[in-house]
Amino acid sequence: MPHHSYFVLAAFSILGMVLIVQVAGLRNNGVELLGKPTIDKYYFYTGKVTMAISWGLFLVKALLPKLGYIPVPPILCWIATGLLWVGAFMTALAIIGLGKSLKVGLPDTATTLKTRGIYSFSRNPLYTGVYLITIGSVLYFPDLINFSFTIFSIYIHHQIIKSEENFLKERFGAQWEDYRLRVRRYL
Repeated sequence: MPHHSYFVLAAFSILGMVLIVQVAGLRNNGVELLGKPTIDKYYFYTGKVTMAISWGLFLVKALLPKLGYIPVPPILCWIATGLLWVGAFMTALAIIGLGKSLKVGLPDTATTLKTRGIYSFSRNPLYTGVYLITIGSVLYFPDLINFSFTIFSIYIHHQIIKSEENFLKERFGAQWEDYRLRVRRYL
C-alpha cells in the first residue's frame, strides 16, 4: 500500500474513536442522539447516507489502491489525504465542542449556543470538516458515483445548515444574531 493509504486509515481511525467515545459518553448519560430532521426526512437521511458512502469509498480506495478506472496521481492522493486530516481534525473538535448538544437533527431539549473553541472561528465546523473529508474522497477516488454522491450530500447538508440556522435564530434570538454577525458560516 502507498504511504498515503496509511495516513487515510489513521485519520479515519482517530475520527472514529473520537465519535465512539463521545457517543458512548452521551448514551451512558442518557442523552438522546436522534433529533428531529431539519428538512424533509427523505432528503435528510439520504444526504447522510450518500456522505457515508463517499467516506466508505475513500476507505476502500485506501485499502485497495488499484481500485477504480481513473488513475490518480500521487500528489492528488496526498492533497486528498491532507483535506481528510484537516477535515477530521475540525470534525473531531466540533463533536467534542458540542458536548451534550450533539444530535443528528434538531434537539427537543434545551441547549446552549456554542460560540467558544472552534465555534469562534466557524458557525459550522462539523459540516465544514465533513465537507473537506467528502471533497478529499472524490479527489482520492474520482468516480462518477462518488462525485455525484459528494455533490448531492454537500447540497443537502447546506440545506440542513440553513434550516438549523433558522432554528437557532428562533431559539436564541439576539444572541444568535450577534454570533452570526461575528462568525462566518463556514470559514
